[in-house]
Amino acid sequence: MLSLIIRSMTHSTAVPAPFSLLTGLRASLPLAIGYAPMAFSFGVVGIQAGLTAWETLLISLIVFAGAAQFILVSMLAAGSGAGAALIAVWVLNLRHLFYGPALLSRLQHRPGPLLPALAFGLTDEVFATAMAKSARAPVSPAWTLGVAMGAYGAWVGGTALGAWLGVGLGQGESLISHALDFVLPGLFIALLASAFQRALWPVVALAAAVTLLCSLFYPAHVAMMTGMISGALIRPWLRLRSEESAP
Repeated sequence: MLSLIIRSMTHSTAVPAPFSLLTGLRASLPLAIGYAPMAFSFGVVGIQAGLTAWETLLISLIVFAGAAQFILVSMLAAGSGAGAALIAVWVLNLRHLFYGPALLSRLQHRPGPLLPALAFGLTDEVFATAMAKSARAPVSPAWTLGVAMGAYGAWVGGTALGAWLGVGLGQGESLISHALDFVLPGLFIALLASAFQRALWPVVALAAAVTLLCSLFYPAHVAMMTGMISGALIRPWLRLRSEESAP
């Protein structure tokens, strides 16, 4: 990743890439504050599920997928095969197929060699942060990478702390993991709230309504994907309407 960052700094942009990277890191602070305790909880849960501290940390280093990591560890602890666990994680993360193209259209220029790093770091919260900022002006790949790096660092650091301290927490493990369950959903709700202050609120409202309705009949990952598709379909229609009504 370091080589990708150095190469990106040679790309000519209106704002120097190192400055954009640092600005993105600064913008990731709210995400880091929300990620750290949730990652700590995952570290504790990994130890509770019978993984070693290094195995738990390795999952966060490689997967970096929030809720999918909890599902992965839970399925492995329940005796599910590795193949079934990987398929479940893959299905849960299918929504990221929509995130990439949507964010790519908002970037100031093509990410070039930064593309793999941006794809790896594109979590729900990173995507929401970047899209909210791009509603005001296009964002640079370096800025987006800074946001992703801050979130990734907080997630890996929180996991490491939870894994090594979780070994000696004993009966407090379950209490801590349940007490921190609200952190990541609360963080994402706060990010969505900022979208309601802009022209994106009809998209968010429709996606939320469709997701809630579908969750009554289908699994959570299916309901989430259906809601995102609905929001993605209405967005071009709203833009067309706004252009037609413009003087």
